[in-house]
Amino acid sequence: MAPEQGVAPAGADFLRQVGADIFVGCGAPLREAALVASELVEANLMGYDSHGIVRCNEYVDYVHRGRITPGAAHRIVREQRNTAVVDCGLNFGQVGATYMTDLACGKARDGGIAYIVSTRCSHVGRVGSYVQRAAERGYFAFATCNNQKVGHIVAPWGGREGRLGTNPLAFGAPTEKWPVVLDMTTCMIAGGKLNMLKLAGKPAPPGTIQDVEGNPSTDPAVITALSLDPAAPSGTILPFGSAYGYKGYGLSMMVEIMGGIMAGLDMTQHNPGANGFAIIVVDPDAFFGRAAFRSLVDSMCAYQMSSAPAPGFSEVVVPGLYDFRLREKRLAEGIPVERSVWDLVIEAGKRVGVKVPKEVRA
Repeated sequence: MAPEQGVAPAGADFLRQVGADIFVGCGAPLREAALVASELVEANLMGYDSHGIVRCNEYVDYVHRGRITPGAAHRIVREQRNTAVVDCGLNFGQVGATYMTDLACGKARDGGIAYIVSTRCSHVGRVGSYVQRAAERGYFAFATCNNQKVGHIVAPWGGREGRLGTNPLAFGAPTEKWPVVLDMTTCMIAGGKLNMLKLAGKPAPPGTIQDVEGNPSTDPAVITALSLDPAAPSGTILPFGSAYGYKGYGLSMMVEIMGGIMAGLDMTQHNPGANGFAIIVVDPDAFFGRAAFRSLVDSMCAYQMSSAPAPGFSEVVVPGLYDFRLREKRLAEGIPVERSVWDLVIEAGKRVGVKVPKEVRA
C-alpha cells in the first residue's frame, strides 16, 4: 500500500535521537531527555500519535513558559508503607511518572499494594505506558491522570462549559506475552487527537464535541481552550458514553478524586503542573501468586477471543492487543509521520538551537 500523501516512514531510533537532542537543548540531563523522547516514540509505535513526537514543540513551549523545569528533582512530601505523595518539581511528566511507578512497584513488592499520587507533575504522555511498565514486572496496575483548571475542556454531563480534563484512566495486567492494557479517556475524544485532526485539516467524529453554545460540531477549532488560553470562550468535548454520557462523567470525577483531590489539590483552582497522576500497583503474590494470576488472565483472554466475531468484525481481541501488533509493524516498516507534524518538530529544534533534519529518516 502506498503511503499517504505528505506522510513519510521514520525509524524509531532516529526519532528517539532527535527528541533527546531537543530536550537536551531545553536543558534536560541526557538520561532524562532520552527517557522523555523514548516515551514519546513509544506512544507513536503503539499508535498513540497524539502523544508522540508531535508533543516536542508543545514541551519546548512549556519549558519557555515555566510549566516544565528540566532536571528538577522530585521529592516525597508524605509517605507511609503503602502510600506516598510525590512532588515532581515540574520536571517533564514522564520523569516524575516513571519514578512514581517504580516507587509503587517497590512498595507493592514489600507490602502487597501501593497507591502513589503526585503534585506539580507535568504532562506524563501515554498513561498506559506506566501500567504497562508495572504489568511487565508481574503486577496489576491502575492509573489515572487529571488536568489543571486551564485544561478543563470537557463538559460535565448536561453542561456546555469546561469543568473537567480529558481525564484518562488505564489498567494493565500481565500475561505470558503482551500484557492486557486498557488506556482510555473518560471523554468522547482525547484533546491530543483533536489537535492531530486540526493539523491534518480533518473533522472530529460526530457526537464528540460541541461549540461554545452547546451545539453539536465536528470542527476541532471550536475547542479554542486547546490553545491553553483560559480567557478564550471555548467549545467542549463531551463526556464518554454518548447518550449515556453520565457514565463517562462519573468516571471522570473519580479520576479527579484519585489523582487530584487525594493529593490535596483543589480542582476549582489553578494548580501548577499539567497532570495529577496517580497509580495503584498490586502484587498478586499478596493474594494467590503471580504465576497463577498470570495464568488466569491468560485463560480469560483466550476465552474472550474464542468468541465468534459479529458481522463487520474479523476477530475478537483484548485491550492492548491491536497496539502491540501495531508496534511490531511500525518497528519493521517505520512510524508514519505527517509533514505538518515534522514541521513542528523542526520548529521545536530551532527554538532550542538544535538542527533537525528537513526530512525524516528510516
